[in-house]
Amino acid sequence: MPESFHYVHLPCGEFTEIRGPEFESVANPLSGIQTTLCAHCGQQDDVEEFCWEGSEETIADYYHRLLLQIPEQELDRAGRAGMFKYLIMGGIGGFAAGVFIGLILGRLGPIVAIVGGLIAVLLLTTLGVLMGFLHFENNVVAPVVKKYWNVDDVRLLVQQ
Repeated sequence: MPESFHYVHLPCGEFTEIRGPEFESVANPLSGIQTTLCAHCGQQDDVEEFCWEGSEETIADYYHRLLLQIPEQELDRAGRAGMFKYLIMGGIGGFAAGVFIGLILGRLGPIVAIVGGLIAVLLLTTLGVLMGFLHFENNVVAPVVKKYWNVDDVRLLVQQ
């Protein structure tokens, strides 16, 4: 599994090494990345201005080529719009649980209900958003990546 890769900023001709979560995001056409950074010149440019090391295909063309392999309905579900639905659902669920806890704490008095409820809402909304994101990545994106690109990790796509 590649832990890092390089891309070339076409205007300056220099390489940038990308690794970790940033590498996974840029390698994944479903991520919706539109710009990235050149570590050499410091310019934030559109992905049309970058290509993977060893390729003349721009990152934008790489995204386009791979996204054409996925039916539109699947793209809507596994793309950025689909992700926001899961984040919102998780946040709403966490918020509702926090409000419920605040109501239960109301039996201990109004101050406890307000403070405890606010803390519960903040923590559970955050947890709900995180759980929504993890569910989306594991149960929506991963099966689409496997089905249409036949890889378990999007970082493998940059070598194809």
